[in-house]
Amino acid sequence: MQRRRAKAIAIAQTEALKARLLLAAGLLLLPALLLLLISP
Repeated sequence: MQRRRAKAIAIAQTEALKARLLLAAGLLLLPALLLLLISP
């Protein structure tokens, strides 16, 4: 029972980390995409 809870917590942590990485990547890529769109 305790192990299952630890596993769930680990999964939640990895999901949160993944979401944070995606957000950081999106924030980094957004200006690049805007520059590509602006430049003819």
